[in-house]
Amino acid sequence: MKQIILVLLLLTTVQSYAVQASQCVPTQFDETVTLAHINDGDTITLTDGRLIRFIGIDSPEIDFQFPNLSQPYATDAKKYLSSIVKPGQTLQLAFDKKRLDPFGRTLAYVYTEDLQHLQELMLANGFAKARVYQNDYFWQCLETVEQRARDNKVGLWAHKSYQPLLADALTREDTNLWREIRGVVTGYERKGQVFELNIDDNLVLMISQQDIGKFRNILTLKLLQNRVLVRGKLYFSYGKYRLNAQHLSQITIENAP
Repeated sequence: MKQIILVLLLLTTVQSYAVQASQCVPTQFDETVTLAHINDGDTITLTDGRLIRFIGIDSPEIDFQFPNLSQPYATDAKKYLSSIVKPGQTLQLAFDKKRLDPFGRTLAYVYTEDLQHLQELMLANGFAKARVYQNDYFWQCLETVEQRARDNKVGLWAHKSYQPLLADALTREDTNLWREIRGVVTGYERKGQVFELNIDDNLVLMISQQDIGKFRNILTLKLLQNRVLVRGKLYFSYGKYRLNAQHLSQITIENAP
C-alpha cells in the first residue's frame, strides 16, 4: 500500500504544472476561436483556416515528408499538445505588437477556456524552448518557466541534441543555424558602430549601436570572466565565430566559473 501511495504522489507531482494557474496571463483577450487541427508543437489551425503560431516558444520541427528525420521530441511535442486541446475546443487568443509572421501566420498567446496557457505548458513539460522572434511581452515570464524545466532536465532538456555548444569547441559544421552557446566572457570592445563581446576568445557576440541600450544593465566590468549562455544564428567571419544579438533574451549570465 505504501508503494502505491508513493507512486500516486509522484504522478501528482509530475502532472501538477498542468493544473496550476498560468503565470503569463494578459489583462484581456482579443479573440475567441475554435481549434480545427494541431500542426505541431507550436502551430495550430483554426476552423476559419488561419494558422496560429505560438508567440515566444520554439518546438522541435517535424519533417512531414520524412518523419524519421524529425528533430528529437518533435512528434512527442505534438502528441503532448494534442492531449491538452482537441479539435472543436474553444480557445482564447491574445496578440502582441506584431500580428503576422513572415509566412502569414497569426502570432498569438493561446489559452484554454479555463486560462491554461499553452505556451507555458509546452515549456514547463520540456516540449519547447523559449525564443523571442517579433514579440516579447511575456518573454521574461516564459524564460522563467523554461529555466525550471532546463534545471530539472525535463523533456528535451535531457537530450544531448539540446545541450549548449561550448564556445571554445565550435566548428564550421555548427554555423548557419540558431545555436545556444556557453562560454566565459574574456573581453569586450567597441568597433565603429558595433559593440563586440568576446567569449573564450573564439566567439564574438555583436550588438549594433541602435540596440546597445537594451543591454546596458548587463554590459559592465562585472561581466568579465563570468560564464554566459548566448543564443543566435552562428556564422564565421574574419577568423572568428560570430552571432548578432538584438534582444536581451539572447544573453543569460550564469554562475562564475
